[in-house]
Formats: sequence, structure tokens, C-alpha cells
Amino acid sequence: MRLLLLTTILCLHLPVAWAQQNGTVTNNKELVSLKGTDAFTTIENHTTDTLRLTEAIYYYLPVSEKSVEAVIAPGKSATFRTQMNYPDFIQFSSLPFRVFNAPGKTVKCTVESTSSLKLSFTGNLQQENDYYQAYFNVAKSNQTYYAAGARLNNFNRFPAIADSINQINLNFLNGYGFPLSPAFKKYEYWRLMYNNAFLKHHVLFDKAFKTGHEIKIDTGYYHFDPEMPLVNEDIPISSEYLWYAVFRMRHLALAKSKADSLLSTNMLAAAQEVYGTSKTGDVVKMRLLYDAYARSKHSYDKLLNRVTFSDLSNKRILDSVSNARFSLPMVGRVAPGFKLVNINGDTVSLSEFKGHLVMINFWAGWCAPCIKEFPAENKLSATYSASKKLVVINVCIETSAELWKSLTAKHQLAMVNLFADEKQVASLKRRYNISGLPKSVLIDADMKIISNNFKRASEVRLSDLEN
Repeated sequence: MRLLLLTTILCLHLPVAWAQQNGTVTNNKELVSLKGTDAFTTIENHTTDTLRLTEAIYYYLPVSEKSVEAVIAPGKSATFRTQMNYPDFIQFSSLPFRVFNAPGKTVKCTVESTSSLKLSFTGNLQQENDYYQAYFNVAKSNQTYYAAGARLNNFNRFPAIADSINQINLNFLNGYGFPLSPAFKKYEYWRLMYNNAFLKHHVLFDKAFKTGHEIKIDTGYYHFDPEMPLVNEDIPISSEYLWYAVFRMRHLALAKSKADSLLSTNMLAAAQEVYGTSKTGDVVKMRLLYDAYARSKHSYDKLLNRVTFSDLSNKRILDSVSNARFSLPMVGRVAPGFKLVNINGDTVSLSEFKGHLVMINFWAGWCAPCIKEFPAENKLSATYSASKKLVVINVCIETSAELWKSLTAKHQLAMVNLFADEKQVASLKRRYNISGLPKSVLIDADMKIISNNFKRASEVRLSDLEN
């Protein structure tokens, strides 16, 4: 879940966030924008060890990612400049710890100890960061929800279990003994509530996705949805709100039709009905259209013309962002080369298949839809390898070598079957713009990209392989 840092040219003001003024926190709607505003995070090393930090920040507006690495000697500091769209966490995975920051803010974090991680904060958002450091020491993480869902035989019990988990986190917020502004308390309350509602949707979705089986639930499972407001100018924007909004639209769409081919259309129709022409609605629609582009450029173009925005310039920005994001690797350019091992331990280079039509399928052992494509990929390879000189290459990513070998044997993979290790995966995801699975790419005999977002094997027809 993966991406490029997206820079846009429009500032879109959305509901309540906050700003630091004279040591207090006040409402400031201008903290949320599609343009993005620099935020500065300074990490100062007060330990006797050298800190090696890896920073990652992911956004959902509509989507972006930035990663930075730094080595900080004892007594030294490093400052990270991050273009932020709304208040969120910057995650340092190597230690690990999180710093809460916001557009236009400067946060200073001092690492006092690494053996038993101890942090202190100065500058903007000091109170908020003090709260989150205490919160993450006792809070129930999202993984607690997924673990609980995995153990359930009757998934109808999950919403009540989720509420009990979330209540622990709400109790910490309500019982926190140090000063917090009313604006931040409101933000944090809704962040937790939207995260909880999102997970009631997503743990169910994730379990079905990974097992490849539909999870049976009663018609009343989603009774919590009407209690979660979507259109309210007082609701603070957050990643958790956007995650929930997308899955709420998905649920409304599936209530109209289970057909996968209509999902994007019906989700946007639901957003149009729920949000009308509102600024918050613009963001949700941009998110949905961006996802539609990942599935089909043709469908995206048709949907884009049907959707109304409160600010028409948002449509132009979305189109620019999506084209920039999904045009990589560039159609007509030579495909990025790679050398990976096959099931026999031999190194195979993409360049070996020059002169052939090549279909590359990226997949992972946790991806049930990927595994579902194996029979079609085997059939495609066997059917057209001679008549169309088609080579089907399956590249396994984000999977252990042991699981790759096991799945290869179980499903009798007959195509060119390659494995990428962790370092190779990072390169492939960047160069082939892999943000979701399964993902397929079609390459011509001169090793040039025909389609950087090709159909799944089960959808491919003979006409798709014609010159």
C-alpha cells in the first residue's frame, strides 16, 4: 500500500485542524490543502550512539509517499523537510518511533535514550507529541483488530469486539492527565472513531482477500455506519477519515451491484449522492477516481467526465496527478531491466526475451486475487507462446522464498517464474510503479512498454495481443 510524492498547485481548505499561537492551539482550516505545505522535523541525538533513521510518510490525498534516510552522530541533529497535506505522523521505522507534524509547523524531537526509548519535544505541537508518545505506549494498535478478526468463526461478533478495543484508546484520551486543547481533543476523538469504523470494514475485507473466501455476515453487520457522519464541516480531516469514507462508499456501491466491473462507477455515484458538491466531497471523489485509474485508464476517463466538483480546478489537478503517477514506466520507453532467480536458482534477465511479446505479472503470496490468476496465466502462456511468441513472466514480490516455492509447486506454475528479494522488490516497486497487486505490464518485441497497467490474464483476449 508505495508511491511518488505528489505536488499539486491548488490549496483546498477543509474542516477543522489547528495551529500553534502563543503556546495554545486554535482552529485553523488552512492547515489542510492539496497544494501541500512544508513541515520541518528536527531530530537531535542526545545519546552516545549513532542514529540511523529511515523516515516514511504516506498520504491519502489522493496518494503520496516520501522516504528519507539519515545518519545522526551523537550530539548532532538532522532536519527533515516534508511536504504535508494535513496533520499526520512521520514514522521512523528503524528505531522505531513517530512524530506528529502538520503543514507549516516545525517540531523538534530529542532522542534522549535508545535502550529504553525516551523522547522529548519542543517547538510546535509539543503537547500533541507528548500525548502521542504516551498513547502509543499503552494503546491498542490496528494489529490488535486484525488478530481478533483472524480468530473469529462468527464474524458478526467483530463490531462489538472492535468497539471494546477502541474504548481502551478512548479511555486513554479521556483520562490523559496533561493539558490538551479542545481542538486537538476533538481531532483525536474523531480520528479514533473513524479508525475504528474503518477497521470494521477493512478487517472483514482483508480476511476475505487473503483467504480467497467470502466471510458470511448478517444483514445488520453494518449497523454502525449511520452513526458515523461523513458530511460535517466540523469534522477534522485525517487519513483515518479518508480510509473510512472510501470503504463506506464501497459498501454503498456493493449494495447496488456485486459486479466488480461496476464497482468504481457505483462508488463514485454513491459519493456524488452523499457529498454533492462540497470540498470534502472533492477529496473523496479524487481518491476514488485515482483508484479507478489504477484499474483502467479508459474507465477513468469516462468517470472523470461524469463527476462534479465544487472547484473545477480539482478535476484538472487530479488528471495531472493521475497521469503523472500511472504513466510510469512510460509507454513507448524501454522497460526497466531486471535480473531475478528462477525456481532452479538460475539468474534470468528480462533482456533475454527480446524479440518476444512479454507479459509481466507481479504477485505476492498474501494476494488471493493474484493466486486466483495462476490458471489463466498458465493457460495464456501455453496457448499463445507459439502463435504470438508470447512470454508470460510471473514475478513474486513481498513473499518469503519458502512460500514462493511452495505456491509454485502447489499451483504448477509453468510460465517463467521469478523471485525478487527485499532489495530487488524495492527497486521493482519504484521502477514499475507498483502500488497494488496484482499488476501486469505488456512489453513488445523491442522491450518497449505497450501498457503499464495491462489486464489480468483472466481478462486477456486474442485481440489484446494483436499488433
